[in-house]
Amino acid sequence: MNISAKLHNLMNDKKNELDSSYKIEKNKDNIIVISKNGRALHSKYNINNECKRALENINKNKNLLIIYGYGLGYILKYLLENINDYFSKEIIKSLKIIVVIEDSAVFKYSYNNIYNTDNNNIFFIHKDDNINYINKIVDYKSINGINLVLLPALTKEEKDNANIFYTKILNIVEKEVSNIFTNMYFENIWTKNIIFNSEYIKNSSDIFIFKDAFKGLKALLVCPGPTLKHSIEIIKKERENLLIICVDTSYSVLCKHNIIPDFVITVDGGFFNSLDFVYENNKFPYLVMDIAANKIIPRSISADIIRFTSSENLGLIKYIQKFTNLSYLTTSNTVATTMIDFAYYLGLDEVLLIGFDNSYPFYERHIKHALSYEYMVNKTNKLKTYESYYFNTIRNNTNIDNYPPTEFVFESQMEYFNEFKNKYSNMKIKRITKEAVKINCIEEGNIEDFYISSIRQRVLNIAENIYKKDNDTNIKKAYIELKNILEEFRNILSEKYNNINNNLPNIDSLYNESINIVKEYQNKAGILHTILSATILMCERGERENREKLIFLIMESLRNVNYFLTRISLIIEKL
Repeated sequence: MNISAKLHNLMNDKKNELDSSYKIEKNKDNIIVISKNGRALHSKYNINNECKRALENINKNKNLLIIYGYGLGYILKYLLENINDYFSKEIIKSLKIIVVIEDSAVFKYSYNNIYNTDNNNIFFIHKDDNINYINKIVDYKSINGINLVLLPALTKEEKDNANIFYTKILNIVEKEVSNIFTNMYFENIWTKNIIFNSEYIKNSSDIFIFKDAFKGLKALLVCPGPTLKHSIEIIKKERENLLIICVDTSYSVLCKHNIIPDFVITVDGGFFNSLDFVYENNKFPYLVMDIAANKIIPRSISADIIRFTSSENLGLIKYIQKFTNLSYLTTSNTVATTMIDFAYYLGLDEVLLIGFDNSYPFYERHIKHALSYEYMVNKTNKLKTYESYYFNTIRNNTNIDNYPPTEFVFESQMEYFNEFKNKYSNMKIKRITKEAVKINCIEEGNIEDFYISSIRQRVLNIAENIYKKDNDTNIKKAYIELKNILEEFRNILSEKYNNINNNLPNIDSLYNESINIVKEYQNKAGILHTILSATILMCERGERENREKLIFLIMESLRNVNYFLTRISLIIEKL
């Protein structure tokens, strides 16, 4: 019997027994019933009818059942004895039942005298159990809907608590579903970019060669925040005595001042970040590129590419890693924080963040510095700047008259900053604040402390000696093999689709068979794993007939197979 620790402890507590407020008796059918303070927990006339009424609104297609209120367990017992009347065989296989105990003394009596079960899919928890306990026992990705069943004898307060509990679980399920579809959307973009960027794998160097390559050295980490302007002249003056790593959006800023960075970091798969490279053609030594970055970027520059992946679990990444080196760089949520991760990967002793503002005082904005933002604002009147769209909303709903401070706008990021010392324990991080709002957990620094005589040339010499292009990779072989798998899958799906109308009497069997085939090719072709997971989820959550589900399953799977087949065929011609 799956019982939570809290409920288990209450059952073992000798004080937790029925007292004089409880009355045990038999109803007219000679079945034991119980009342508390004169309120009956079960029908004194017909318990089977009571159970039927409690279970009458169950949706047979939903595979998570919450029974709030247990009493003596008659509702659960009746459900299990008649389970095939309430759920299909397929749903029963994945069904999970959470029973919320509102009265542990009654539950203890029932467990010892009336009814208990050792069904592995049933979990008994106490009403005061933390929601995190539920999160540990339920795989929300496999849940296609929730049923709520209430013990009829619950008080109004208990029913309200039941609805609150149900809403919490429902929100978590919907969040998980939302995450699946969000990941599907972005994974589509990332996977497409990886396919087209694969032609640069054999002419680039994997990042692992640079692991701890610059130990004992210091670097400037440059972002395009407006306060970068305070550092431009001193950087320009001491250029040869500074190691400069920058994000893609600050590349154009530095170029405007004739400052060529040593390493430029790019991770974003979006289109607008590529414009920072399209509008500037100053040659720089090394582009440190997430292989999922926008495909325009490596085509626009002549720098040597250092490749990495920030998505170790991406299906296509796992596949490519069988054929060539593609190392994972532990990255954070933005290109700026990924730059810090890269600096840490290099083994640098100390870094200085410049233009890492997280605020733009006096309504200064990226448009003055990064060409991608300038393009966005100038090319369409539908896009608004941060001031006119986002920050005005904040101002209109608060008492803030000046530019919103970091503590308000970027409150969610503060936890990340507070972890700097632990996350980057072997690298000292400092920051130039100037007009930007201070981040107390990051120490103030000065550029003068980062001068190292002729460091730029020293670093470039080290990089040149260790940089190694992977000319002999099997990347073309990888894509030919993947193409063959996808074509095989497409042929099977097409055959299934053509046989639908000829197999209508066996449509349930054909649907289940097709689901299993899709799951099989999820593993064979990892590139489709997340997308097909979302497709299966949409089928299982739907309440359509199996014929409609089958058509949707096959057509949606075919659409995604063809999408990637087209792109893989194009890249094979270029490899």
